[in-house]
Amino acid sequence: MGHPMAPFVLLLLLCPASPLSPVSPTPPASPCFTVPPDAPLELNLTQTIPHCTELDWGRFQRQRRLWLNHNGIEALSPSSRVQPGLEELDLSHNALRELPAPFLSGARGLRKLLLRHNRLRVLPDGFFANSTALESLWLDGNPLPAVPRSAFQPGLRFLAVPCRCDVVGSVLAPCACSPAACRCHCLDPQRGRLNVTQFHGSECRGRAALAAGAAAAAALVVLALVAAAVVWHRRRAAAAGVGGAKREPAAAAAHGQPRYVSRADGTGGSNGSADGSTPDYENVLVSTSSIAVTVPGWTPGGQRYSPQIPMHDQCSLHSEDAWDQPIYANTQSPCQDSIYITPDQ
Repeated sequence: MGHPMAPFVLLLLLCPASPLSPVSPTPPASPCFTVPPDAPLELNLTQTIPHCTELDWGRFQRQRRLWLNHNGIEALSPSSRVQPGLEELDLSHNALRELPAPFLSGARGLRKLLLRHNRLRVLPDGFFANSTALESLWLDGNPLPAVPRSAFQPGLRFLAVPCRCDVVGSVLAPCACSPAACRCHCLDPQRGRLNVTQFHGSECRGRAALAAGAAAAAALVVLALVAAAVVWHRRRAAAAGVGGAKREPAAAAAHGQPRYVSRADGTGGSNGSADGSTPDYENVLVSTSSIAVTVPGWTPGGQRYSPQIPMHDQCSLHSEDAWDQPIYANTQSPCQDSIYITPDQ
């Protein structure tokens, strides 16, 4: 029989989080390039290798000019730092998505930096703060939304950015210049190099004005629709209060509810319900010329019943039911009250 602690020890050895389990060290960055110790100060490694996942920058410490373009470099090791003696660096046409934040922290002698045609989406705000000698900066061909303000060093003479309104707008103020002399340009694959001030004036302001006009037009359409809806609602409400045929649905009559018909003075309306039967109640709106009519067979509670109807019209209040429901007559007279009439028993 084995030791009782054996399963527990085995579990600790197999668990990845266990301090007793073997920990695989992080693989070091690939050198990617073969750089001899006595490499020249101006080292050109353009299009040397097809792909480099992560470049170990520790091999480039004594160069003054270094060309690493067209090598498929995807990343630089996190400890990468440009030495103070490097004056020109070309990392264009690679696959860089980001650069270590302190990459240029010691680049006091860097004058020319080419980062064009990579996949850079952001550069920290103070990325170029210590590059005080920077004269030429190429950022075109990257999906950058903006250029950090720290890029505008006092000695900057040339800046290249993508021809997009967002990134051009971020450099418009520090790049304000005359068409004859300008240090900032955007590079378009079809149109080549363009002055950022002219590009923004011809492409971006027109789009902004068009977008503003479209938004204003949409707002006017919404207001017009709201106004039309209000007018339609008011007209419908007003029409509901004017004479004309009004009747309950046939379903109400089928359930034994009183049927109601209202018609104006001598106009429209129907004397029957939807199913062809005679309505229980008819409201007749009349003018001042009227005659008194006594409805036979009715005794309105000791009061004389004289509904006002036009002389050319006929009035009858009858129902085929067993007179088990009160009938309501609206006289529509300013001096008379509404009268409820109950049938004789």
